Formats: sequence, structure tokens, C-alpha cells
Amino acid sequence: MTDKEQKYYKRIKSSFIGQTIKEVYYEELDYDTDSEFWEISDEIHSVDMNVIFRLDNDQLLQIKWDNEFYCYGIGFENLPEIIKREGFKTINVSNNSNWKKFIDKAISGIKVLWDISEGVTSTYSENRIIKKENSITKLPQTWELSFDNEKVWISALEIDGEKRANFWADHLSVIFTNHEQEKYQLIEKASTQHGI
Repeated sequence: MTDKEQKYYKRIKSSFIGQTIKEVYYEELDYDTDSEFWEISDEIHSVDMNVIFRLDNDQLLQIKWDNEFYCYGIGFENLPEIIKREGFKTINVSNNSNWKKFIDKAISGIKVLWDISEGVTSTYSENRIIKKENSITKLPQTWELSFDNEKVWISALEIDGEKRANFWADHLSVIFTNHEQEKYQLIEKASTQHGI
């Protein structure tokens, strides 16, 4: 395990584990319509940008796709407040039936599901390959959040209109049932896992 990974796990543990969720928000692109597109089924929410938790210590934690390890992995940051930004809208989803059961519950664990891709990186000069190197890319693809006996998965994937999963996406999917998690093979396709 690299130092960078250890620091990532330590930040997750100190920020999330044992904390109680008070509110949940989605940050979406604003399509200038009253319609909302994030609820694609009773078991899956599709989020353009970010999932924000307000915790019982009044801390705001934004879970997002980012490039801390490689585009597009799961990362997070502390927010001083929820800021309205042009072109975006923030939606309080705390009363949604999927999230309502997790309000006032503590996060008991987080499992990070990593994806590893191996390939060859080429260096070019004047349209000629001058060097080839084997490369390994590793990113945190999915978080499995545990609340005692229940789980929620937040993954950097987008489910298209044909119900196919496109991983390594600039998008978040929130999956509320193990059945749907198995359907999209979040755990099965993970190259490695690390529980916190």
C-alpha cells in the first residue's frame, strides 16, 4: 500500500466513520427545467456532480468524482457551506425514501473498491513512438458505505439508457440494494478492496 493510499484511508476514517448523517444533498447540472433526472429507479440514483452529507457535527462532506489518483475516481472534500453556483442546483434529498432510512444513522464502515488497469504508455516525437512503457493505473472506483446491517454504494459510473454501466465516468451512481450492486458487478469487478 502506498503512502498516498494510507493518507486517503486515514482521511476517510477520520471524516466519516462513526459520524451520523443528518441531511443528504445532490449537486446537479441545472438544465433550466423543473424536472429532476437523478431518480432513474427505486434502487438507483444518477447524480451529475456530487453527493453532500451534512453530519451531526455540522460538517459538510462532498463525495465527488475527482483525479486524486486518476480520472475518474471517488474522492471527497470538506465544504465550509453549500454554495449556490451558476449552472448547478443543489437538491435536498433527505426525505427521499432511499435516504430517509439512513438519516440519524452512523456510518459504521466504508469499503473502497479499486479498479486497476494495465496497459502500455507510448511517448511520441514528431508522430513517431520513441518509447513504450508498461503502465498501471489504479483508482478508487466505488465506496461501499455501511450502516450496521445496511449498505449504500456510491460509484463513479454512469448507467446509460440501455442500462449498461460505463465505469470511470464523470458521474456518480448511488445504488441502494445489493441486488442492483450485483447486477452492475461493483464488488465482482473490483480489482482490490480495502475496508475502513
